[in-house]
Amino acid sequence: MITFEFGIMSSRYSCKAENKLTAYVVMCYFYGENSHMIALYEPKEIVKNDSWMCITGQVSARLDEIFGGENAFEKYIEPHIKEIKECYKSIKQLI
Repeated sequence: MITFEFGIMSSRYSCKAENKLTAYVVMCYFYGENSHMIALYEPKEIVKNDSWMCITGQVSARLDEIFGGENAFEKYIEPHIKEIKECYKSIKQLI
């Protein structure tokens, strides 16, 4: 399991996932309509090129790019729902 750290403004959370895509889905669901403001912190070697933070809220295209193509974010969810639920349960507030 890989520990990911993420947050918005002064909040910071962690979650554990087998891969970044599962963690990213969980982050987006955790923050809901504010997912466009998520900052990725750790692990730096994985998240350094994956930012989708956008003040306009238009993140669908960027998430699809990270996930591998058009509608890839949504397509990822159903076959990975078990891992997504486990990752969601692992969320811990750090700050």
